[in-house]
Amino acid sequence: MLPFHVHYSLTRRQRVGELLPWLPALAASIGFGIGGVYLSSAVTLWFLLLFLLPIIFYRGLLVLLIDLATRSRQPVELTVDETTLWVQFDSVRRKFALDDIFQMYRTDDMWTLLHRDNSSLHIPVGVLTEEQLKYLKSFARRAAEERKAIERQH
Repeated sequence: MLPFHVHYSLTRRQRVGELLPWLPALAASIGFGIGGVYLSSAVTLWFLLLFLLPIIFYRGLLVLLIDLATRSRQPVELTVDETTLWVQFDSVRRKFALDDIFQMYRTDDMWTLLHRDNSSLHIPVGVLTEEQLKYLKSFARRAAEERKAIERQH
């Protein structure tokens, strides 16, 4: 497979899945906020300063929420060569080893690619050709075969 390069954009609805890893932090922040409101009303208004802690600790969540609210589409650039998959969105460029892809599956209008470093990549259906899909899926199949081989040994 020759290296390939594609451009696409993700809609707000397609990017909502990026919130899933943040759900525990979101739930904790809501509970923490309710506690802060109660303490500020029952004891002293100084407890309102507690609202700064989730903003400081979960600033990545805050940035994501603001980005989802203000931008309807996010342009993405995907480059794949013999050993590496590069993803660029905004000014962020991330590198993934193709050998570390362990699963690729389709949901409705989206391909989801899972990587060993706990990253996921969403690619809209129709962006990649059949040949490009087969190439990326080959790494996931190889990882599945390796897992089965290890299970058989045990």
